[in-house]
Amino acid sequence: MEYNIHLNMRKINKFEKQLKLSQASVLSYVDMDPELLKEKDSWYLINSKVTFFKPRKDVRIAGECISRAYAQALGNAVANYSVIELDGKVGLASENFQDRHNFEYYDFCQLYQLFPSFPKRYNYFTLKELLQTFGYHYDEETTLSLQQAIIDRYIYEWFTHQLDGNPRNTNLQKNKSNGVLELGPVYDKEQSFGVSENGLFDERKLEMWVPSIPYEDLTFRDNPYQIDGLDANIFSLLVDYPEMTIESLEKIFKVDYKTILNTFTSGENSFSLPSETLGYLQGVVERKEHEKEKLLQSI
Repeated sequence: MEYNIHLNMRKINKFEKQLKLSQASVLSYVDMDPELLKEKDSWYLINSKVTFFKPRKDVRIAGECISRAYAQALGNAVANYSVIELDGKVGLASENFQDRHNFEYYDFCQLYQLFPSFPKRYNYFTLKELLQTFGYHYDEETTLSLQQAIIDRYIYEWFTHQLDGNPRNTNLQKNKSNGVLELGPVYDKEQSFGVSENGLFDERKLEMWVPSIPYEDLTFRDNPYQIDGLDANIFSLLVDYPEMTIESLEKIFKVDYKTILNTFTSGENSFSLPSETLGYLQGVVERKEHEKEKLLQSI
C-alpha cells in the first residue's frame, strides 16, 4: 500500500527566481558543519529571510507538517515549515531558526565539542550514555531539565514513529551569556508514522535515534531495537528514569490526535489526507497506545 495525500495548489505560495545564497553567506547566518552544508546547500533569501528549501514528494511534506503539529501540541519550539512552489518545484521551506547572536548550536554529531568523552564519530553513543553525561557536567537542576527534555524528545519520536531521527536533525543550543544548555527546536521530521521516503508503509524499520540504541547493558534478541516486541530504549528508560519516562508517556497520549489529523482533512491546508491514509495514521497511534500499556505493565 502506498501513502497518498492530495496537494491543494491554491493554498501553496509560488516564488520565482529567488536569490540563492552561497555557502559562505549561509555560514554567516547558520551554525552548521561546512561538510553538511555541501549536502544541504539549497538556501535562499525569501521575503528577506534566510530560508532552506527542499523539493519534496507528497509523503515527506505530510510527514513534516503532521510531526510539526504534534510537536507544537506538546509545547515544543519548532522550525517554521511551509509548503511552497519555488521555480516550478513544490517542497518544504523553513526560515532559519538559529539566533547566532545569543546561542551556539551543536547537532548530535558535534557532541564531542561539548563532552570530550564522546568520540568524534557518527552514531557511536547511546541514549543512556548521553543522559548520564549531563550529570558529569551540570548541576542537578540543569541535569534533570536536560534529561527530561531528551526523554520527551525520544518519546515523541517513538510516538510519531520517525524513520529518520538521526543525530544531524536533533540539536542542543547553548546560551552565550550564561552557558545554559537546552534542547533545540523540532525540525527535519519528514519520514514519520512508519512511512518511508518512497511512500511505503514500513512500521518495522524504526531507525530512530540510531546512536542511542541499544542500551549496552541489556541482552537483545532477534531485533536490537526491541525487547519482546517493545521499544528497547523506552523499556530501559522506564528502568533508569521511571518517573520522567511515565510523565512523558502520559503527556503525549493526552494530546487529541484525532483533532490534529482532522485539521489535514478540511481542505484549508496545502494538502489533505484521503480516508485510507487518515485511517492508517490513526492505526499507528492506536498501536502505540497498546505498546505503551504493555511497557507500563512490564515494570
